[in-house]
Amino acid sequence: GLVLDGHAVQLQLSQRRGQGRAGAADVAKGGTKSKTLSTQRLCVRNLAFEATAKELRQLFGAYGSVTAVRIPKKGDYTGHRGFAFLDFASRSEAAAAYEALQHTHLYGRRLVIEPAEERTNDVEAVQVLAAKRQTAKELKSEAKRRRTAGVFNAAKDAGSFQDAVT
Repeated sequence: GLVLDGHAVQLQLSQRRGQGRAGAADVAKGGTKSKTLSTQRLCVRNLAFEATAKELRQLFGAYGSVTAVRIPKKGDYTGHRGFAFLDFASRSEAAAAYEALQHTHLYGRRLVIEPAEERTNDVEAVQVLAAKRQTAKELKSEAKRRRTAGVFNAAKDAGSFQDAVT
């Protein structure tokens, strides 16, 4: 350490702890970081809105062959949602990129890189997901119908109220 103005100063490199949202194998208390990933797909969060798929392919391509870059768009098509998925040709290439770019900044934002959850190709899982999406879509349209019906009913009630007053 170093003593500065009578205070002991010690500089340490920070490490992430615990499980990330995407199931990252990170440092547990007293443990070591896993060198191999269980997937060849990475999730990159905290992505600057100026970042493009081409730039991500260039950045991550230095550590292996990037087979696909997917940046989900916002629902209103005004830009992307601030995260991306990158597929590599092999797990070792994904692990190399994960280790090397863990503390990288892009457009002034620190990239949060995690192993992505594997997509399920199971027919039953896909059907359940499709049913959930359909239910959500129906609920959304029903709520919209209720809102618009409420506006029309309020206008009718206001008209009948004015008739009763005059």
